[in-house]
This record gives sequence, structure tokens and C-alpha cells, in this order.
Amino acid sequence: MIVSDDEFLDFSKVPESTGVPPLLYRALAIGLVMIFAIGAAVCLMSGYGHHWPADTTLRVQLNNDQ
Repeated sequence: MIVSDDEFLDFSKVPESTGVPPLLYRALAIGLVMIFAIGAAVCLMSGYGHHWPADTTLRVQLNNDQ
């Protein structure tokens, strides 16, 4: 062999994956909970400060017939 044993790459063994880290599952779960929590907060707070019909709405006559 021309290459020394130190430089020889052994492709006979394929490394096995250890899988997805548990921390990634926790981060995914926390992220999904936060997405739904923010969506719920937006839906629940969407009516805050809105009064319909407003008492201060201008009643302007739009035609020229007076």
C-alpha cells in the first residue's frame, strides 16, 4: 500500500446516529405552545378598546342637496 496506516480511511464501519437530542423536542414543544398562546392572546385582545358604533362618529352629509 502506498499510503501509510495513519492516513488510511476505513470505510468498512458506518457510524450510527444517536438520534434527535431530547432538548430539541422540548424546544419544539415550547415553541408550539408559545405560537398558540400568542395566537390566543391576539384573538382574545382583538376587541379591546373598540366600541361600535362610536358615539363620536361624524355624521357628515355627503350629497349637495341641502
